[in-house]
Amino acid sequence: MDYKTDNDIFDRDISIEEFDHITDGVEDHVFSSRYLAGKESIMKNANKAKISKLGIKVAAAASAIVVASPFVVNAATGGELFNRLWGNEGKENTESHVIFVNEVKTGRDGETYETHYEITYPAVEYVEADPELAERLIGNRMTTEPVSFTVGDNTFTIESVVHDGMSVIVSYSIENPNGVDCLSFSSLDNEAKGATDNPDSDTLFGFLEAHGKTWVDIERSTNTKVYCIDYMIEEDGTYGPSLEDQLTMYAEQAIMSRRDLEKYLEENRDNLAPDGSDWDTLVKDEKELKIPVAAELDTKSFVNSSGDQIVVSPISMTFNPTSSVLTTDLEALGAPDCYDGNRWVTITYKDGSEYLVYNGTIDNRAYIRGNSEDHGYTALFNRLVDIDNIAKITINNMDYTA
Repeated sequence: MDYKTDNDIFDRDISIEEFDHITDGVEDHVFSSRYLAGKESIMKNANKAKISKLGIKVAAAASAIVVASPFVVNAATGGELFNRLWGNEGKENTESHVIFVNEVKTGRDGETYETHYEITYPAVEYVEADPELAERLIGNRMTTEPVSFTVGDNTFTIESVVHDGMSVIVSYSIENPNGVDCLSFSSLDNEAKGATDNPDSDTLFGFLEAHGKTWVDIERSTNTKVYCIDYMIEEDGTYGPSLEDQLTMYAEQAIMSRRDLEKYLEENRDNLAPDGSDWDTLVKDEKELKIPVAAELDTKSFVNSSGDQIVVSPISMTFNPTSSVLTTDLEALGAPDCYDGNRWVTITYKDGSEYLVYNGTIDNRAYIRGNSEDHGYTALFNRLVDIDNIAKITINNMDYTA
C-alpha cells in the first residue's frame, strides 16, 4: 500500500458522541409522510441480496436514515464539509507536470515484465467553497447522518451523500486498528484516476448503484483511518442497479488476498457451483449498508443551434450530442486534440466570470466518464456551479444556452 502522508498529520476527527450533540438546541427535524413511507419500504426490502464486483451474493446490513441538516454539520465542522467536497480543503492547485514510470508487474500467469511510460498530469485549480451558495444550491438534499458497519477489522462510516440523477458524491472513512490496507493511494493517484483496490488485501468494497473516482484526503488520513470522497456516475441499470431511493455500499472479506482470489476463481471457473454456494467457503465476512438518499439536486438544460443538449446541476453535467457536433471539423473549431470526454468546456456566468472545466492543459473536473456509443459524457465538477446564473456553456467553441 502506498501511504504518501506526512508524519505530523493534523487529524480533524469527530467522535460519534460529539456528532450526536451537533443538533443540540436545534429544532427537531420533522419527516414528511412521503419520506416515512419510503423509509418503511426500504426497511422491508433491506434483506434483498445484491451482487458484488466479483459476482457474489452479499448479505444486507442495517439501513441509515437522513437526519441532521448538512448546514448544521457544516457549521459544526468549521465549514469543512462543503469545502472538502467542492472546495480547496486538503486540495492544492497544481501545475501541469510529466512523470516517467518504470514498473515491474506480475501477470496472472506468474511471469514478471517491465513497463516504461510517461504520464502528463494537467493543471488543476481549486477555489474555496461559498457556504451561502452551497446552502442555496444544495438545501437539505444531502444525507448527513453518519452510519457505520464493520467487515473484518475494517469499519466503514458514511458521512454524507448527495446526487443529482446523473452523479453521486459520497464522503466516508475507513478505520482499521491494524492499518487500512484495502486501498492504494497517493497524491498522484488523487490527480489521476483516484485510489485503487489493493490486490494484496483480503477486503473488497464499493457501491452498487454508482462508481467512479476515489479521492483520499491525505492531509487528514493516517495509517489506521483513511478519509475518502467518491465522485461517481450513477448506473443506468446496464452494469448495476439504478439509484432510486437508496445507495448501497458493500464490503467483503475473503480468506485470501483479492489477487489470489481472482486467480482461484479464474482457474476454477468451470468447477464452481452456478448458484454461488461455493462462495461460503471463500469468504469470512460480508455486509451491505443501505443508505436512503435525499431528493435529487435541481438541473437545467442548455442547447446549441443544432439541438445538442447539456444537462447541468450544481455538481455535474451530462453532454449528449445528437447532431453536428460529432461531425464538425474540430480543428476548425480551434480544438484539434479534442475527442469524446476531452472536449474544451467553459461555463460563463451572467456577470462575465468563467469556470474553465477543461481545455487540454487544465482539467478542473473531479471525474468524467463516457456515456456509451453516443460519444457523450458525464463530468463531475471540482466546485459548485450556480446553474441559475449561467449565461452559456461552451464546448469546442460551440455555445449552449438555456
